[in-house]
Amino acid sequence: MIKAKVNVLTAVVNSIESLTWRQTLKLLTMLISLAVGAAPVLATNLDVPVGLHKLTAASSPALELVGRWDGGPVYSSTVSGEYVYFGMGGGIRVLHIEQNANPNAAAWREVASVTTSGVVKDLTVSGHHLYVADDGGAMRIIDISKPSQPLEVAHIDLQPNVRAVAVEGNYAYLAAGWLGLVIIDISDPQKPRQVRKYKTENYAVDVHVAGSLAYVANITRGVRIIDVADPLQPKEIGFYEMPGFAHGVHVDGDYAYIVGLEEHEDDLAGLTIVNIADPTKPVKSGFYKLEYGAERVWVENQVAYLAGVANDAGLIVVNVTDKNNPIKMASYTSKTCSESVTIAGSHAYLAHGDLGLEIIDLSNPKVSPVVEHYDAAGKSRGVDVVGNYAYLANGYTGLRILDISHPDAVREVANLPTYRAVDVDVAGSYAYIADDWSGVQVADISDPSSPHIVGYVNTPGNAERIVVIGSLAYVADGPAGLRVLDVSRPEAPAEIAAFDTPGYAYEVRVVNGLAYVADGDQGLRIIDVSKSSAAMEISHFTPRGKRVDVRDVEIVGSHAYLAAGRSGLTVIDISDPKNPREVAQGAIKRTARNVRVSGAYAYVADLNWLRVFDISNPILIKEMASYKIPATLADIWVDESGVYAAANEAGLMILGLKNPSVVN
Repeated sequence: MIKAKVNVLTAVVNSIESLTWRQTLKLLTMLISLAVGAAPVLATNLDVPVGLHKLTAASSPALELVGRWDGGPVYSSTVSGEYVYFGMGGGIRVLHIEQNANPNAAAWREVASVTTSGVVKDLTVSGHHLYVADDGGAMRIIDISKPSQPLEVAHIDLQPNVRAVAVEGNYAYLAAGWLGLVIIDISDPQKPRQVRKYKTENYAVDVHVAGSLAYVANITRGVRIIDVADPLQPKEIGFYEMPGFAHGVHVDGDYAYIVGLEEHEDDLAGLTIVNIADPTKPVKSGFYKLEYGAERVWVENQVAYLAGVANDAGLIVVNVTDKNNPIKMASYTSKTCSESVTIAGSHAYLAHGDLGLEIIDLSNPKVSPVVEHYDAAGKSRGVDVVGNYAYLANGYTGLRILDISHPDAVREVANLPTYRAVDVDVAGSYAYIADDWSGVQVADISDPSSPHIVGYVNTPGNAERIVVIGSLAYVADGPAGLRVLDVSRPEAPAEIAAFDTPGYAYEVRVVNGLAYVADGDQGLRIIDVSKSSAAMEISHFTPRGKRVDVRDVEIVGSHAYLAAGRSGLTVIDISDPKNPREVAQGAIKRTARNVRVSGAYAYVADLNWLRVFDISNPILIKEMASYKIPATLADIWVDESGVYAAANEAGLMILGLKNPSVVN
């Protein structure tokens, strides 16, 4: 309580010089109340920004989920008998393998799906249950005794970043990021129980259990070998460290097969084969070099299958009969990074991220044709809502248009591929797409079910955000600062002005001829764009704090609200734009990335949390509600219908604010 009072006193002292004598008197009355422990007098007559309301003392808002589009990348698949299970964002899809007369020929038919509340990162089957590593921070257990009717029967909550799951006997072993190895008793699958957390070196991303040993891939600290003969008393007995980042591990007999990514250009990224006959003293046997690396590996019948990334994207098949001299047999290449691979019979099930699930015929490894494909979605990076439609910038899958007329049953109506859509702003019959290093794409959306590209302009940097006002588009272009485009002819947009900010331009808002640019570690830049052919900075502001990182800005009346990284929600008085001045800060537990203001509330993206602040009095802001999101928030849109959160792998989440009791 004392700390809270000190924070209030500090905010008032920092702001008091800007107040009238009447406001000063009211604030002094509040200070006296705080000092003696009495209930503070509500400053109901203090000036607030235009468009805001004043909260009543009885307000007690809360966020609730009212709808979701759970599309996202495919990270994992698993096969059990005649069924294939693969995750896609927050959902799990089930395929039935229908074998033909030819043993090497098959067909796949989707028979079911089940939605989870998180993000499916890894899957494994044991008995009649599917165990799910939920990256949002949980392990989920799905009853698949009837594969066409999967049903979640239990889950156990953990911290975010549960990356992999393996099951051995009555225990599930989770590679759980900074938590390390987490061991869950699943003797009763409907009542899972955490029995042990074992902190491994660095960040755990994969786990393979063979007998009484768990092999855990730990990014910069290689693979740790942990004795779990007694799951209640795990202990490390050996390790193997390597250059770069260790991402995947698979054990077959006396050998561990480790794949990793390069950290530095001179790292030897690829497949490392390690002799573990003596697990206390693992010894390198052989190595197969890749250009950039692989995320996961599967070994079967002396063949290693690598899920490659970047310049190695796709599936790489390596003969490992000679452990000292692995030899490439074949590859299937793609521009999209692979995430993992599962082998069953003569087919490889390649979890191909944004591209979806690809089923590859291995009967002729030198050809490796894709015989079946299931689409997925990308990472939801930006959102704009107009009427009954949400326009979603969905990363490498482009623009997705969703019908949100019924939030509890969101329906996709169209998908328009682009290079890498990271933001979208809809103006009239056009959607203007910030497409990363590919610049700006202009799409005709007069028929939302049939969008098509009509115009394009490249930008020198990375188009991160875009806002369209009249015939002009303003682009936060990353390292190239602010770019101003003439879009009076949507089919031929053209740059007419620019200002290269000193930082990295993440976001831009334009009000009354001034552009407010969120410029990362260079704070807020205020640029005069009243003359369309020229742009000139008139002032800038850097929030207090050791690690300033201004990612977003919202303008309401005479105040700017900054999502300022670890400096939290920072409120700036911009009544004189040439002399911006801080009036308050709202503490954030992690790091503020986005902010939107609606009525008396500011909605702030704090990594995987959405936080709501009461800003009815901009100099005495306080957090009122919060909601945990299963992935990192990338963008927020707020209107009278709700809060629309673009949540990367978790898709689009629609939230409602309960009990927003205000008086005008």
